[in-house]
Amino acid sequence: MQTDATSAARPSFQTSEPVTDLRMEISGRSLGELVRWIQDGDATYDLPYQRGAVWTDEQRIMLILSMLSGTPVPALIINDRPQRMWFDADGERLPIYAVIDGKQRLTTFRMFMENDLLVPASWFAAEEVKATEDTEDGPYVRYSGLTRRQQLFFERIAVPVAVGKLGSVREEAAVYLRVNGSGTPQSDEDMTRAARVAAGA
Repeated sequence: MQTDATSAARPSFQTSEPVTDLRMEISGRSLGELVRWIQDGDATYDLPYQRGAVWTDEQRIMLILSMLSGTPVPALIINDRPQRMWFDADGERLPIYAVIDGKQRLTTFRMFMENDLLVPASWFAAEEVKATEDTEDGPYVRYSGLTRRQQLFFERIAVPVAVGKLGSVREEAAVYLRVNGSGTPQSDEDMTRAARVAAGA
């Protein structure tokens, strides 16, 4: 068995009992439905284990482009909380669904549908755009500046959602850590290289 410094510094991955299957149900949900869950208070992404709103406008704009172009995105992870978690100590109703992973994406969808995010008007056919706003990057459009037909197209876009039945905030946080604690972020060099390829350079 290795006993060098590198081995000693490695964290333990042992568990106190065998790993259990979360048995999450994966399905497609429309953007409109997901945003309404947040707006109506049926779901929340303001959770103690979540980070704040950290995406830039550029990142949010690129997500809307992915949605409109049919580019696949990772599944949102949502907990369908047990009934005992639906009310606080004073009997006030709490959200039924907790967004474990996907806060930045759902925030972006909501911002766009609530006119807080503008995107390039060139992304849409001219007949689908009713009003634009001038920017340094040319004409941009808010959600309200699109025809109802184009709005419905966006609202009906389906995204993958994994729904679990976790019994506590602690269990939700454990899933959050597993999902967000693995992998290596793309470096600026990685993104620049991919951008050159996409541009045909």
